[in-house]
Amino acid sequence: MLRFYIALWAAKLVMFINKARGNLRDDWPGLLAFKICPEFLRYIRKPKLVITVTGTNGKTTTSNLLNDFLREQGLSVSHNDWGANLYAGFALNLMRTVNIFNKTIMDASVMEADELTLDDTMTMIEPNYILVTNICKDSLRRNGHPENIFNHINRTFEILGDKTEAVLNANDPISSRLAETSPKVYYAVEDLKLAPRENIVKDISVCPICGGNIKYNFRHYRHIGDFFCDSCDYKTPKSKYVVKSADFENRFMCVKEGDQETEYPLISDNIFNAFNVLSCISVLRELSYESEKIVDFLGRQKITEFRETIVEFNGIEYYTYGAKSQNVSAASTVFEYMSKEPSKKDVVLLLDELQDKNHPPETVTWLYETDYEFLNSPNINKIIVGGAMFLNHRLRMLLAEIPPEKMICVENEEDIVHHVSTEGIDKVYVLFEIDYVTKAKNMRDKIVERAKERASV
Repeated sequence: MLRFYIALWAAKLVMFINKARGNLRDDWPGLLAFKICPEFLRYIRKPKLVITVTGTNGKTTTSNLLNDFLREQGLSVSHNDWGANLYAGFALNLMRTVNIFNKTIMDASVMEADELTLDDTMTMIEPNYILVTNICKDSLRRNGHPENIFNHINRTFEILGDKTEAVLNANDPISSRLAETSPKVYYAVEDLKLAPRENIVKDISVCPICGGNIKYNFRHYRHIGDFFCDSCDYKTPKSKYVVKSADFENRFMCVKEGDQETEYPLISDNIFNAFNVLSCISVLRELSYESEKIVDFLGRQKITEFRETIVEFNGIEYYTYGAKSQNVSAASTVFEYMSKEPSKKDVVLLLDELQDKNHPPETVTWLYETDYEFLNSPNINKIIVGGAMFLNHRLRMLLAEIPPEKMICVENEEDIVHHVSTEGIDKVYVLFEIDYVTKAKNMRDKIVERAKERASV
């Protein structure tokens, strides 16, 4: 324990210095704590409520919603809202909740958690709840196959046992199998008649129980839907929280919980954020918060500006919109949304992981597993690509049979602004790799400035 207190005091000192400098989101205190005491997360006191949000996609949006709601209810909450979802971020998160004597001084902690390290970290933290949004194909080099992610998360629940309640997506045939020995609750979305197109991403191909064929009564997107095996009794589990219907135009959905049905606001017009909102509702209802309070809160929310921002000029809306590169499921889902969102639009792709000729992305194979075919849509006016990987994107779009006249591929990103339409469209979407939030906003602003210059001529 002496080593732990030395780690705590040293890290607290660095936190104090960082605070004096106005730098509250530096992970160095957490890194220092781990260097001194590798078991730091085990010994630090935890607040009464700890909620962990993990999964391939959706954890940032969902954890932000949970954090904001709890704070509105008057709770003091520590949240790693700057994306530090590994050891150092967890340590810094929890250090905020204790004083120098390791006494708890905050009510709750909300942790966005990386899936691969869950079994090494959450088994020491022992959260009250672990919400798993989904398990999908992610970065090939870092995460490998979805089964690898499943094994790490499942091992976490096996170790924690009944100490932690699992909140699981019943429509995901991968993550719904988690937590066999833990208390758990499911959420699901019934058939909304979305009629998703076939896609090349196959996150699960055969039944994990018997090896039979996974089939669907309906799908929402990718592999998420009402599934069953044609050879055994493996199927979508029964859920406590169920979306019976949704109106994406007016942004609300009807959720059934037992005999009660409640209309909850949606934060956007797409199905994957409906799942994010539903998962948040499920956790809050498990915490016994009244539906009316949740409805009031959600009615005032929108997608975090980290994922989406918008400005308007001369009748055209200009968006930045997050789309993970290397994550074939996330990128494909965004491309599918681009094809279904009905406005006439130009789409700008800034999806290279590293925008440097001398430091290429970790792999280009993700391009060929991602459904660029969705971008071959009549409501997409042009697709403009810039950066060192521009020819790779062009080749992939040609293989997707996107007409060459709809593609503009330039090596110099600064040239992108000269090719975005200023009339004949309703929207412009700048799709960006999540490490380039500022870069995407700068690109969007330059596009708007050019539109203003043309309008003044």
